[in-house]
Amino acid sequence: MLTPQHVRRPKTITITVLVPLAIAAVLAIRPSIAFAGTYTVHTCETPTGRFTGNGGWESATSFHLAGYDEGSSTACASPGASTSLQFGASGLLVSAGSWLSWDFAAPADTAITSYSLERAFNLGWPVIARVANRSYLLQMWHDEDVNAGLLDFKKPLQAGQTLVQVLPSVMEGDNVSWRSLHLGLSCWAVVGNLDCGPFPAQVTISRATIGLTDMHAPEGTVTGGSLAGTDSVRGVASLSVHATDDGGGVYRVALAIDGREVARHGVADPDRSCADVEPANGDAYEFGTSRPCPLSTDGAVQVNTATLRDGQHTVHVTLEDAAGNQTVVFDGIVRTHNAPINAVAPALTGQASVGSQLNAGSGQWDGAPSGFDHRWLRCEADGTDCDPIAGATGTTYTLTDADAYHRMKSDVTAENGSGASTASSPPSAIVTDAAGRTAPPSGQGTPGTGGGGAGGGTTPPRTGGAGSGGETAQPGPGGIQGNVNPLGQAPGHVANGDNAAARARIEISFQLANGRTARRIRTRHGQRSTIVGRLTDASGAAIGGARIGAAWRIAGHDWVAHPGIRTGADGRFVYVLPPGPSRDVRFTYFAFSDSRAVELSNVVHADVLAPLTIRADRGRVTGTRVVRLSGHVGGGPVPRTGLLVTLQGYQRGWGWRTFRTVRTDRKGNWSTSYRFRLSEGRFGFRALVPHQGRFPFATSRSDGVFVVVS
Repeated sequence: MLTPQHVRRPKTITITVLVPLAIAAVLAIRPSIAFAGTYTVHTCETPTGRFTGNGGWESATSFHLAGYDEGSSTACASPGASTSLQFGASGLLVSAGSWLSWDFAAPADTAITSYSLERAFNLGWPVIARVANRSYLLQMWHDEDVNAGLLDFKKPLQAGQTLVQVLPSVMEGDNVSWRSLHLGLSCWAVVGNLDCGPFPAQVTISRATIGLTDMHAPEGTVTGGSLAGTDSVRGVASLSVHATDDGGGVYRVALAIDGREVARHGVADPDRSCADVEPANGDAYEFGTSRPCPLSTDGAVQVNTATLRDGQHTVHVTLEDAAGNQTVVFDGIVRTHNAPINAVAPALTGQASVGSQLNAGSGQWDGAPSGFDHRWLRCEADGTDCDPIAGATGTTYTLTDADAYHRMKSDVTAENGSGASTASSPPSAIVTDAAGRTAPPSGQGTPGTGGGGAGGGTTPPRTGGAGSGGETAQPGPGGIQGNVNPLGQAPGHVANGDNAAARARIEISFQLANGRTARRIRTRHGQRSTIVGRLTDASGAAIGGARIGAAWRIAGHDWVAHPGIRTGADGRFVYVLPPGPSRDVRFTYFAFSDSRAVELSNVVHADVLAPLTIRADRGRVTGTRVVRLSGHVGGGPVPRTGLLVTLQGYQRGWGWRTFRTVRTDRKGNWSTSYRFRLSEGRFGFRALVPHQGRFPFATSRSDGVFVVVS
């Protein structure tokens, strides 16, 4: 049995880099994942000859004795160079037991799963009587026990011989799970007496390829940005994020809008190591060092919403680590409004008299309109009940007898690539008739109305306007159904809290476990969430002891009032949001018992993951190689037409790939069969339910199941 030449503790590499993301993302929790991704580390050069260096390798040496050759460890620092270990270059003897090594340690949360090393060696054993009578030895092993983990062992067979391997020979293997890999050159302590002679002995690595499995997906938290809010967004919208990873580091983020991926970018990388070193082969997870990407990063994703149609869009952002493990960063609804917005209303110029001409300006607009359309309207003398005039378009209009005793208006519609908006001018002065009158002579009707008095009737009154019958009930104060003043039954002018003020402010956010706060969070179904807030007057002074209400809104529905809470003496309050679907939350405050106006807080949003399962009818498949997959989507009522479920499969070296979309029944159940093309291997499956309008839950992902094919 061989005895250990040397035993070293595993090296621990800890790196914390704070860099901005080129485009961003993330999540307040990490979904579980049953299978890990893999990435490749190339040493010295890639298979196509691109130089990479020897990142991830560390050299080590035994204690140096004075008067003896200490040896050297050389890294491949330039194209064409090799990583090497060498004794004997100084012409001095090498003491028995001296050693050199190159060591590759898997980063935390990863494991070595494959390796391929091209190495050459020259091991001399010339004997100098009474001076040198030991052999040089090449060893390769994994983990920390050179005996138990021995992979390669080379030495000259007899004293005086030299064992030479000039052309690179390959040592390789896969389906392993190791923490480290080592290559060593030593003066063998087991044979002979004296030392190793002053003759060159060298081991070189011209190329190495190591596969690493990353055990976990990255984590992250949305920290702000207009994409995380509930208000309509305009122009360039952003999402701020903090992201971390414990394995190969944070690699890339992807942005999808309405189900279509529009961008996939790497993170900002000052060291230039977080990039694919072999981009031509289609495998994006190849690097030049063991931990290529930053472990911690802050940044913001941006999207120009002017490139989208105005309206509601689904936005889906994922975070990816160096091994391809993905985490949903943001999954929500964003409403865009990039159509022109009127800043200054159009104005009318000209004489308001029959036969004269009125001119309509376009007004001032935000949003770079590409064109304007004008339409003229005739209004009653009080400026109400305006009707379009057939054929009256353009920036000018000549007043006719039909316009006498009326006021005129112009509607201006501005448009751009995102949509159109309309603004109205103030009404003109009352149009005078040819005699300069602003009202018809006694006994005459208004032109164009059929006349009044003795020969004709009057224009019938309009219906359906303000105050007419048949109107639907409107939401309560603040547009919230069921929202009432909690002190409304108290007589008089009773203050709601100390220092009550009609102009109050309520600021709220979700309280995260790590002490931070966020306006938007992601939680699992059935979990409560904590909202913290503070009620103050306009100057920032606390309003303590006040009763405030809560209101929730599920996407596609109106705001609905819910029981609230009372503020503390410092105006602060803590509200526990019960389990439920994804929803917006805000708070309301009536300053006094006789107040009818309500003050509203900002809006926070909880994205809730639907409970989603997947199962296979067997764990091992043979023969026909067919497995039955089934599962269930829960959390709330399923639409009558069911829900779409995306199925993904996992294969080592390929990561997760979508292969089928199925639809649930009305109870949320689904099933399908899958036939394996390969005759052996281990394969994973998981299910995803994308966010769907009539199902108030965020995009959700199941745990994985695996099936062995043999």
